[in-house]
Amino acid sequence: MKNRVKNMALILAMLVFGSCVGEVKEKLSKAKNGVSNASTFVKEARKAEGRIEKLKDAVPLTNEQLKAWLPQSLGVLDRTGFKVGQAGMYKVNSVEGTYKKPDGKKKFNVMIIDGAGPTGSMMATGYGLLGNFEMETEDEYKHQQTVEVNGVQAQQTYKKKSNDTQLMFAYAERFLVTVNGYDMQPDETWDMVKALKLGQLIKMTE
Repeated sequence: MKNRVKNMALILAMLVFGSCVGEVKEKLSKAKNGVSNASTFVKEARKAEGRIEKLKDAVPLTNEQLKAWLPQSLGVLDRTGFKVGQAGMYKVNSVEGTYKKPDGKKKFNVMIIDGAGPTGSMMATGYGLLGNFEMETEDEYKHQQTVEVNGVQAQQTYKKKSNDTQLMFAYAERFLVTVNGYDMQPDETWDMVKALKLGQLIKMTE
């Protein structure tokens, strides 16, 4: 079990922090051999190799395209700010939007990174792995678990005292999505994700 955890942590770290594609594939192969009895992990490692190959030669959406997609409002929340290209240091394109309710404490923040290209493909695969391994932990401060909502597998963290929710997932195995709902329970946060209409991003890549 300890070796499995170490291997998984190593792979996730490499995927997120940008090793070359060949190096990641080599580590995935070694990890599969080292945990031959961990069928779930082996299965996901094989999928990871396939995702990298699929995305590394894909053309990412431009920052301007991502900006044009970003909604002006989400239900009762109005967009109060945005940023594009903040993840450019990792050689990927991104957009971030902040939404607030004019007369309340509710706030919603979303960051989208396009996982196309050599670096983006590894980051997208790392995010995908986060949602594919079942886990759950809870204490008096927070409840963290993997969930599936509307066909999306995500790592969900709910902070009890502040009533804040964070979701992290890879949408359509390509777009890295991190959302934070402040003064929002998980179901409210997922409602905002639905309002984002992430499917439009996929149509833009066709």
